[in-house]
Amino acid sequence: MIRQAQADADVRGPSDREVVAQLRRLASARAHLLQAEQAQHRAEAAGPCDQVRNAEIEDAHSSVLWARAEVLTASRPGRAARAERALERASQDERRVLKRHGYHAFAAYLADRTMASPTAVALELAAREFAAAQAEWDAIGADPVVDLDAADRRSDPSAGAPPEARVVRDARGATVVIDLTGDNPRRIA
Repeated sequence: MIRQAQADADVRGPSDREVVAQLRRLASARAHLLQAEQAQHRAEAAGPCDQVRNAEIEDAHSSVLWARAEVLTASRPGRAARAERALERASQDERRVLKRHGYHAFAAYLADRTMASPTAVALELAAREFAAAQAEWDAIGADPVVDLDAADRRSDPSAGAPPEARVVRDARGATVVIDLTGDNPRRIA
């Protein structure tokens, strides 16, 4: 029993609660990442509708820009009046197209188009949380903290019998606990 207490004092690792908490966090982060990816794929599938909308609004706005340029460059009074009427028609067409797509002004459409989509933001946040959870999980699998003074006492022949268990790493780098009690050492975990 004393040997077991020494082994417990020498090698400290995460408690069962910590392991379970990290597994829960990792599972939750993975579920959120999968949901965000599915939402992003659904949003990308709706892309062709957005392309048609964008083309219509951009065409209407470019007509307004050209009409405005004609007003600015019109040198004769008759030409200026025609350019003004063309600008008014182009502006009305643009307002009609914007209203059909749910915008009150071109600036609102532009703000909506250049804003990051909520699904993209959710996907980025979910990916960050999953990476953080994965990193913490990987850190739990790292070598446990070893009390070097206790290790020195164990190596001292006068300190007593050898430890009952040893923590080592296998060829894949995974942590392995080997039971040293009895005649045949065996893998415990």
